[in-house]
Amino acid sequence: MGARREARIAVLKALYAREMGGVQEVDVLAKQIEEIHEIPAVASIFFHALLETTITNMEDIDKSIEERAQNWALDRISVIDRNILRLGLAELLYFEDIPPRTTINECIELAKLFGTQESARFVNGLLDGILRHLDTTKSKELDER
Repeated sequence: MGARREARIAVLKALYAREMGGVQEVDVLAKQIEEIHEIPAVASIFFHALLETTITNMEDIDKSIEERAQNWALDRISVIDRNILRLGLAELLYFEDIPPRTTINECIELAKLFGTQESARFVNGLLDGILRHLDTTKSKELDER
């Protein structure tokens, strides 16, 4: 398994723990996860950046998910799927060096590993829809310039 996938798994565990009533502070949460999940040294910076970015921007990320998840309130989405979507959307929005298709494929793999039988399809559909919406928005912004 790749180093960045291990980092994403650690971020997913951290987001899950946080949502289940765990520690809220990013630094403390990161330390706790690092004690139970071995993150390859080459992915440590990525782990910290993705975790902090996801938590710091969670309100905007959740709003984007709710806007695109037609007929699905955020609290109706399973905890695992919701947090996979959060970290995936954080990557799509704030990590321009990662190709969007790579992000979506990694999130699909996380959904297969940790979600239900329908999770991979759900995550793929939602992130792909968000990506198409982002691409359309960016194109319009460029056209207006």
